[in-house]
Amino acid sequence: MGTSQTGGNQTGSSQTGGRGPRRHAREEWPPAETQLILGRLGELSALVQEQARIPDNQEVASWLARLLVVRSCGYLEQTVVVTSRAYISRTSNGMVRNFALGALKRAPNPSADALGELALRFDPALKSELRALLGANDQRLRRELNYLVELRNKIAHGQNENVGVAKALILKEVACEVADWYILRFRPR
Repeated sequence: MGTSQTGGNQTGSSQTGGRGPRRHAREEWPPAETQLILGRLGELSALVQEQARIPDNQEVASWLARLLVVRSCGYLEQTVVVTSRAYISRTSNGMVRNFALGALKRAPNPSADALGELALRFDPALKSELRALLGANDQRLRRELNYLVELRNKIAHGQNENVGVAKALILKEVACEVADWYILRFRPR
């Protein structure tokens, strides 16, 4: 996966006045914010790979790999929040919408448990579906996702955790795979 282009523009009925769910004549999906971050993540991934192929640039590649870990985790965080907020905006109104959007001002640290709890807040079936995705293949996605968050936190807090280019690229794909799940589940219907 990793492309996160899991939907196209969807149309919805236009309702205004705050009385019904707010819909746009043409709602962009996935939201432009996530597409922009994904595009930049792809550019960074290509740069990491390019620098890794140059023997004299291994230290540069190593630092870029760290940045790729941080940005991959950030992409997942932002995708979770932006898609969740878009869903809330489309499907609720008034005080309920305001309350729900207020509860999602910031992204949770995207550990497997935190994402599961967020999914549960929408629907227990979503949590079960996410748990199945993360638990497949001997918990591969769960382990890698939790490692991504742990590594990002170490890097962000100055522990300069060393990460290889290959591992950083794998973790980027993990972030994209989980982000794709959110994009698909919260897309306009």
